[in-house]
Formats: sequence, C-alpha cells, structure tokens
Amino acid sequence: MKITSLALAAIVLVLATYTLITNNYIVMPYFQLFVGLLLLVSGFIQFRENHKVLGIFLLAVSALSLYGSVA
Repeated sequence: MKITSLALAAIVLVLATYTLITNNYIVMPYFQLFVGLLLLVSGFIQFRENHKVLGIFLLAVSALSLYGSVA
C-alpha cells in the first residue's frame, strides 16, 4: 500500500507541476482523479494502522473528490 501511495503521490506531483508551469488546465480532471485515489489509499492505510476516525474522514473526502472528477 505504501508503494501505491508513493506512486500516486508522484503522479499528482507531476500533474500539478505540469499545470502550474504550462497554465494548461486540460489535465485537471486527471489530477482530481489521482488525488481522490491517493486519498482513498491513504484512508485504507489509516484503517490498517487503527486510526479509524482519520480513515473515515479520508474515505469521505476521497468519495467527494472522485465524484467531482467523474461528474
């Protein structure tokens, strides 16, 4: 799970840097999708480490982010 989290964080960082440098906002839905997936994985990691409240919060925020990227 940690490797997945690091890979998603790297993708988010690359997309954010690309958007800031080029002012090209066409990749923003992909950025939001990967942020939602990163939050989802982080929520599962928090559940596994017995941080239930933070895990629920991260899962709720990831659901909103994924809904926003799809809609």
